Amino acid sequence: MRKWFLLSATALACNIAWAGGALAQTATAPQEAKEIIVTGVFAAKAAEKAPISINVVTSKDLAQQVAVSSADLLKNVPGVFVNSALGEIRNVVFSRGISANSLDGAGGYYYVSLQEDGLPVDLLTASNYGPDYYLRSDINLGRLEGLRGGTAVITGPNAPGGIFNYISKNGKTDPGVAIDLKFGLQGNGKLPQYRADAYIGGQLRDNLYYSIGGFLRLDNGTHDAGYALNKGGQVKANLLYDYEGGSLQLTGKYLNDANTWNEFTPAFGGTRIAPGFSNVTSNLQPVSGSHCYPVVGGGTGCWNPSNLVQNESIALGLNWRQDLGGTFKLDNKLRYTYNRSNWGAGAVLSVVSLQDPIVNILMGTAFLQPGTLNYYNAGSGTLAASMQAGGSPSVFAPGYFNVTANNLPNQGIIANSNLPGNIGAYVGFGNAQKSWSNQISDQLTLTGDVGNHHLALGGFIGLAKLSTDYSGAPGIGLMTMTPQPQMLTVTYTPNGSTTPYLVTSPAGFGGMGQPALTSYNGTQKQYSIFFGDSWKVTDKLTLEAGGRWEAINYDIRNQSWVSSPFALFPMGFGTPVGGIDGNPYTLYDNGVSSAGAVYRTKRDYNYFNYSLAIDYDVTENLATYIRYSNGKKAPDFGGIQSINTPGQIATAFPAPQRIQQVELGIKYARGGLNLQFFPFYSLLQNVNVPAVFNYTSGPQTGQQYVEPAFQGQIKTFGIEIAAAARVTPSLNLHGNLTLQDPKASNFYNWAQGPKGDGSDDVKTLIPRGDADNNPKIILRGGFDYAPVADVKIFGTVSYLGKRAANAANAFYLPAFTTVDMGASWNITKNIKAQFNVNNLFNQVGIMSWSATGFLASLNRQGLTAAQYNPNAIYPVVPSQARSFVWTVSAKF
Repeated sequence: MRKWFLLSATALACNIAWAGGALAQTATAPQEAKEIIVTGVFAAKAAEKAPISINVVTSKDLAQQVAVSSADLLKNVPGVFVNSALGEIRNVVFSRGISANSLDGAGGYYYVSLQEDGLPVDLLTASNYGPDYYLRSDINLGRLEGLRGGTAVITGPNAPGGIFNYISKNGKTDPGVAIDLKFGLQGNGKLPQYRADAYIGGQLRDNLYYSIGGFLRLDNGTHDAGYALNKGGQVKANLLYDYEGGSLQLTGKYLNDANTWNEFTPAFGGTRIAPGFSNVTSNLQPVSGSHCYPVVGGGTGCWNPSNLVQNESIALGLNWRQDLGGTFKLDNKLRYTYNRSNWGAGAVLSVVSLQDPIVNILMGTAFLQPGTLNYYNAGSGTLAASMQAGGSPSVFAPGYFNVTANNLPNQGIIANSNLPGNIGAYVGFGNAQKSWSNQISDQLTLTGDVGNHHLALGGFIGLAKLSTDYSGAPGIGLMTMTPQPQMLTVTYTPNGSTTPYLVTSPAGFGGMGQPALTSYNGTQKQYSIFFGDSWKVTDKLTLEAGGRWEAINYDIRNQSWVSSPFALFPMGFGTPVGGIDGNPYTLYDNGVSSAGAVYRTKRDYNYFNYSLAIDYDVTENLATYIRYSNGKKAPDFGGIQSINTPGQIATAFPAPQRIQQVELGIKYARGGLNLQFFPFYSLLQNVNVPAVFNYTSGPQTGQQYVEPAFQGQIKTFGIEIAAAARVTPSLNLHGNLTLQDPKASNFYNWAQGPKGDGSDDVKTLIPRGDADNNPKIILRGGFDYAPVADVKIFGTVSYLGKRAANAANAFYLPAFTTVDMGASWNITKNIKAQFNVNNLFNQVGIMSWSATGFLASLNRQGLTAAQYNPNAIYPVVPSQARSFVWTVSAKF
């Protein structure tokens, strides 16, 4: 099968190359300027000649697109998988089968480095903390360079999967004034987007250049939450002093942008959105759920989902380049960054049953004496459902909750679900996480020629501190399972009593003041030394070798919280104590946590990565190479922070993952034709996939625990093809195709044992199969055509092949195709109007999924093919819905 796959891919490449040759003979365009790249190499090179798998997204490409996010632009790079269905932040990016844990947007940049002007946007990645919180593409962006694998093991800090470098304009390369004004209608055609970008750059005096630009926007997204999903902007500036023999460039950025993301929509079988919902409906918590809550140590915090996640970044940098005489040059990049995120969003929004034991433990409605639970619509006050509680000895036994009334909407769609009692609703936490970091990055590179050798020697230092505070939680709330859901308020009345206990506040939240996670603060220190040697053996043959020694040190303190959920339970394990407000009948504030122990985790990693290549220029127009790369990926900050109990600290020492790649590069460029072929083999080893459970018995009932990891691997054979051709002076074609066969093995599935205390959990080997969330086909092709002067029509067709839903291949997320179209008109020499339609046919593509039920939603890997029911509810995140955007641009 593998041989057939590779032979077929090679034959396809040869056919495209032959067709490209025919196009080249008919093309009449003059030789175009070569794209000079700076990413993944130790000296600027023409992309057509560089022996690496890199592609450039030019300013022309950028101008024709209306991207959902900065990560969305990476779809232009062959071999790169991008999931931007969530919106501006929490995207997922990987390439060449390096897809472990890629179904969860909480850690979507684990293997790759997003960079601005050659340095990481953020050195740290952790759960729900990553670089795209602080990266925005705007009018300042001059070009994007995308490197997959290869030399990323020696030119990127702990990012062997790839480097994606967003390169800014400056006043010397891009003088003038530019303004873009955008207005869009999205989703249901009623969700507006307003955006303004402005840029000015030029020369202040001899050898001194400046630029400043940025954007402001208000964007409701493509899902109708009832409030804007993005609001804010940024400003970037630089000052360049270009003197004889060198240059100094001072850079600055201030970002203040609030964002949130789309959550899971009910769907049958994880493939078909359920009736009553669509790819434009939203289940985000309503503004009516806004409330204030008690925090640890006293005082209150306030939560409003329409405040979103407020992301702020301040970055100051200094780039120095100096000629040292002869061919020797010095390049130093230095940046200080302060990043901060203040969350007002929700978390773990899931489809659950009102009878779910874990949900009731978290709500404070488990272990009750016999009585009645009533659920009311918070807005109208009408009774939505009613249950009798305490009908059996244990909350985990059938019959403990008995439904006596069910007026909740959309109950018919859960008939085949695994929910107990088939009474469905949404559940979700309020999230008041506050994270901030201080970081300093410095990279120094010395290059020069000695004989036929081009040598490079350099070092990288990254010092970062990250703190995340969960000083109190807004609580957990139930909602109607509808588009724009409504909060439910809950009461409990013991049998024989006429006075109800208020389980939730009037806003619909219970369990306030109980942080669900630990707070933490810690440091990450990275030190690297790297070298490269490019030996030109003959005019055509070059040998390359490079290496990188990397050391990463973590020192993290986790602050636990002491809270007894039993304090919430009336008449079960104790008498209500009155809570913060002193009222024994308001249960929602009875369980405020207190500060617990601080646990310290220290881990050190050091390893050596290397890459070797043979580069042969067959002709002036045809360059080839073969490269082998061997790199390691140390656990990120979040992986070490999660080692946060005494038992884990003493026993958990996760090993670095290992990535090996072999790639063949064939690059042909002539006139208006450019062809690139990259057959590759990729092996990812030592993959840890945690299984998360909640204790259902013992003193830690309701708390989460993680079973020991295992060492899985993903092996991928594939080929990436990039082609661009100027067929006529007015017609250009371009396309990227990736064919790959990713296989996963040595993965295990954990099942929680009947005791529920972690002592009898069972792990089972998952048979070798397709790697999860890893398509075998990624295709993106397009055109731009100028039928008359000053008018251009352009379009793109994208195809994403089917993907295994998890490592067990329980089911497959369907393949889908989207079409984007646009047209522009140069009204005058300086004024242009443009119209874009993204997802012209409103295609619904499934980008992620979740199991039904609170515990199941946290463990996608737990579902097997035997358990999968195509008619059951498995909520999904669909691709971005259709949007229309009008742009007016002015350049002077």
